Amino acid sequence: MLEHLPVLKDALIHEFYQLYDRYYEDEIYGCALVFNEYMMLDYLTIATKRSLFSDVEDYAQFLSHDDKWNVSKWRFRSNPHDSRLNAFKTLLADYFQRRHFFGTPLQQQNLQQLNNLDLLLNAYKQAKEALVESYGLDVDQILFFVHLPAQPNIETSSAAFLNESSQLLQEFMQLRQHQRVAHDPARLKKLTQADKDLLVDIAQLARIDPFDYMQVANQAYILTLDATFTDINPYIQNLVQTIAAMDTDPQFALTREEILERIDQFYSNVLKQR
Repeated sequence: MLEHLPVLKDALIHEFYQLYDRYYEDEIYGCALVFNEYMMLDYLTIATKRSLFSDVEDYAQFLSHDDKWNVSKWRFRSNPHDSRLNAFKTLLADYFQRRHFFGTPLQQQNLQQLNNLDLLLNAYKQAKEALVESYGLDVDQILFFVHLPAQPNIETSSAAFLNESSQLLQEFMQLRQHQRVAHDPARLKKLTQADKDLLVDIAQLARIDPFDYMQVANQAYILTLDATFTDINPYIQNLVQTIAAMDTDPQFALTREEILERIDQFYSNVLKQR
């Protein structure tokens, strides 16, 4: 797999540049690498500010603000019939499925099997960095992430990893949290032992003196890499991912008290729903 990553990086650069060259004047704000439900790489897609709804008479031609981050409704995609990403569709699906990608425990003694998501994300991040360093593109106002149907945690964890300085990251994280609450309100009725253990881990990080939000963010990010993280209550996942993203912008960093207060809310909400 490692030998294919440079080629994947170059393919991502090529596909993004094709879209950027055509739509950059429309102010691109999002770029998603999309997988289908079979974990096969599908396409690269972007969204632009100009495509957002702004005129009542042309409503059908615009993207609703409610669908700003609804990747399935983004219209600008890499060409499915002439894309350099096509060569990786079967390769990535086979590789990730054989190694139980996206949450199933891996063989700890086999270092080549560890952090499979990191392999993909590192290629994606290297492509993003090359767009700036080698091509001189302005991508600071674009949020990059990976989209996989039915696994929103992949979106948020990849967004946190790929967008260390994006102003859109906090907006994206908050929206995903609200969507989870709206669509799955029953998931807070009971906390598993794994949920409680993770909350304890986060509380211990927050209580370390002196409190350093960047250190807490880095440690929280490490927690998201655990193979069992995808089995955690989705709202707790979101809290951990929000904390992990704190080092992207000091303006959005949580204080120790705010982190502990949010942890307490999980227990109080459970008691209220009994």
